[in-house]
Amino acid sequence: MVNPSGDPAYALARSQEEYERLGRQAAFLHGTTARLLRDAGLSAGMRVLDVGSGAGDVALLVAGIVGPRGEVVGVDVDGAALRTAQGRTEALGLSNVRFVEGDLATAEAGDGFDAAVGRLVLMYRADPAASLRTVANRVRSGGVIAFQELDLDPAITARSLPEESLWNDTGRLVTEAFRRAGMQVRMGRQLFGAYVAAGLPEPAMCDEALVGGGPGFGGYAWLAGVVGALEPLMHKLGLDVPGELDTLADRLRDDAVGSGAVVWTPSFVGAHATKP
Repeated sequence: MVNPSGDPAYALARSQEEYERLGRQAAFLHGTTARLLRDAGLSAGMRVLDVGSGAGDVALLVAGIVGPRGEVVGVDVDGAALRTAQGRTEALGLSNVRFVEGDLATAEAGDGFDAAVGRLVLMYRADPAASLRTVANRVRSGGVIAFQELDLDPAITARSLPEESLWNDTGRLVTEAFRRAGMQVRMGRQLFGAYVAAGLPEPAMCDEALVGGGPGFGGYAWLAGVVGALEPLMHKLGLDVPGELDTLADRLRDDAVGSGAVVWTPSFVGAHATKP
């Protein structure tokens, strides 16, 4: 499944409901992304490009790091998402965040950025290295390029203990949906090679999974939300959606609690390098 640009077609929905889900996902992933960006060297006063900005979740996170003396410019092809992002920034009274609709290669976002960042963006690119080269062209010498991507290794069949769980069954379904749709399912591990192929230095990397158990773990709602966003694609690909989606988060929780399971997400892999 590809779009006219040659990239894999975006696997998730584009709707207000989906933007709200992405906001909940951003809250779930906040710590992992914030740690990557701070480790990469983002700090107060920097001018930062947010690639694939969507509804602005990463842009708002970055705005909190760079502060009022800094600037954040978000770029995305989804104009509706950017209108949501702009509304959020205005509601927060932020004057140092703006959004530009268009493809990164041609959007009038400016150049000479101190840093460029992105989360769950390169997995939708047919040529991630080429995308990174385009990003690097927008960053000044000595600037930082940091990305965080999923690594959905199909060979890993268990992400719970005990291994027999609704969590595992659902996770395997999500991985298969992304694989059949042509996504870069190993993009997290592929970041190293993509940076090097883009002419960037070998990146520093980190790998995080969110682990939990018991009734209060936020991962149940996160995984159920991903399945809900993928439901139209799953039907198109001939995959069986696991029962009523409205109850999936509760069923994931009850199944895990009932067996005393510990569950964990796939890897969220971060990479960052300094442009020569």
